[in-house]
Amino acid sequence: MNIMKTLINLEYSRYDLSRRGKHYSLFAALTLIILLFMTGLNLKGTHVSERVPFIYASMLLWSVVTILSAVHMVTFKSLSHRDWFLSFPHSRLKLLYAQLFSLLRHSLNLTLAVLAAACILYYYSVRAGWYQPLTASGLIYLFSANTLFLLAFLPLAVTFGLGVSLFLRSRTGALLLFPYLMIWMFPFIAESALGSANQEFYTSAASSPGRVLLAALVLCLAGWPLCHLLMKLIAAKGMNAAAAADRLSAARTASLRPGFRALRMKSGSGSAGRLVPYLLLYRLHISRVHHIEKHPAIRILKLVVPFLIAAVVYLGFALEEEVVILDFIKPLFALLVMLGSIWMLMRTGIERKQLPWLLSFPQSRLALLLSGVAVVWTTVMRALSALMLSACAGSVAALLAGRTGIEEWSHSISWVLYSFLLSVLVLTVILCLLQIEYCTLKLKVLNIVMIPLAMLGPLHSFLLNRFMYSGLHGGASPDFRLLGLTALIALPVALCCIPAGAAYYHMSLIQPAGKKTRSKQA
Repeated sequence: MNIMKTLINLEYSRYDLSRRGKHYSLFAALTLIILLFMTGLNLKGTHVSERVPFIYASMLLWSVVTILSAVHMVTFKSLSHRDWFLSFPHSRLKLLYAQLFSLLRHSLNLTLAVLAAACILYYYSVRAGWYQPLTASGLIYLFSANTLFLLAFLPLAVTFGLGVSLFLRSRTGALLLFPYLMIWMFPFIAESALGSANQEFYTSAASSPGRVLLAALVLCLAGWPLCHLLMKLIAAKGMNAAAAADRLSAARTASLRPGFRALRMKSGSGSAGRLVPYLLLYRLHISRVHHIEKHPAIRILKLVVPFLIAAVVYLGFALEEEVVILDFIKPLFALLVMLGSIWMLMRTGIERKQLPWLLSFPQSRLALLLSGVAVVWTTVMRALSALMLSACAGSVAALLAGRTGIEEWSHSISWVLYSFLLSVLVLTVILCLLQIEYCTLKLKVLNIVMIPLAMLGPLHSFLLNRFMYSGLHGGASPDFRLLGLTALIALPVALCCIPAGAAYYHMSLIQPAGKKTRSKQA
């Protein structure tokens, strides 16, 4: 037990916020509570029932905990101490459980902040007169039921996130990546379809504390044994896949370097020499994406998924459920934007090992940073465009087949186009704002800003539902003027973050003083 405790503390220390300062953890928690409270005030559902703050808390924790666990597992292959960690005289399952329990400790810290924000939001809602206050026993019952439910599904969320490593090991495993993402998105799709379209769901028996307690019991009895079986599978297959993927990545990087040296010699002087570096850097980064896209499983997904989306849209028009179609399309747009933001955050950590090599190129740091952002933006844009075109194809097929009228079709298409343009705007703004992370290496006070920015990816769909999709279920047309005004304000501010981040791009090479001290003590 002492060995397991030591391993857990070792893993926990990697993401311990107290390493940044004595009171940094407390300040980060207070900032997160205030941010979540302000976000909750702008959500429509909080005006309906006292259960809504806790429903949103469950969805937020499911989203964030799963993402953090998945990012941890994906980046595990690029960690400098990975081989050292795997060389411990313990089984892979024991080492994986140490990672699981360390992530659970961080998840519990996050849970405390989310529950505190939910309680404050409930108190404010009662004071504002949005609904009648519960009795003391009723409030304790509601709080206890939702707390037990959160504690019951946290191990499943962490294990589900760690399970992403199973899709890195083989071509057939990659085929299951799309169903994996759809399972992760299922709570958001269900809430959007049941809650936003029919707000009586929030006060129905399905969301009552008794049903929540029953769900917690089912998760404990059936979900936790399933977690153990999945952990054994991840330990046997997933961790080996991470090592194999790292070796393949190293081989690809080595094969790219000679070709890039040849291209670099061609961009020496003249006006073409000033323009070519951007394209060369972009081609260098995008070549890795193209290599992944050549995977047979990815090719199959690129062919199958558009047809599935078109079929769902066609079926929705045939059943005269246009609003449900839009509630289905919106989370998919939000999913792609969020995956793009996570990819951008992961690139910052993964590129750190290649940064000395990248900075040796005769190009500016702005070109290096901008090319990396452009790769993420263009890749996600292609996915967003494919999603929009698939939805349009399904709607056109329904119109030609006489399943819908021209007015209903034009109204739905305008909302799909509006959702697409809004997703493009949000993606651009988030990717640009995330470049502030390089400034935090020089200006530590900006770490305060990174907390809400890191949460912007999972939370942006809630904010958009409140401000940008307010007329969707009321039959109103999309407000393109509001979209243009938002772009006019947000884009200049976001684009300024790229040159600001490029100015401190090289600071990633400098080892923090705290790490130097610990290495000397070791």
